[in-house]
Amino acid sequence: MTSSSEQDEILEAAVAGIPRVAQVIVETPIEHRARALDAVERSYRQTVRDLGHPEEDAKIWVSAVMFRLLAATEEQEGATLSPLKISHEELV
Repeated sequence: MTSSSEQDEILEAAVAGIPRVAQVIVETPIEHRARALDAVERSYRQTVRDLGHPEEDAKIWVSAVMFRLLAATEEQEGATLSPLKISHEELV
């Protein structure tokens, strides 16, 4: 059984990894992104369950993390597209 501080460290590491996971999602072909996001969500949910948290707590935590992940993904996509947008605007 993991201690409360160990559990907190694991969950904090998952949150700290959001930018990297978002980067991988952005690099994933669009037609596979929904499946990739589902896999990430299942993985987060399983981690929280494995730490002994009740299902309702797992749902709340995973929803919050997925919200942050989607926001980070959109942000990284915007950063990736922005040089193209600027170049197009400069051409016009």
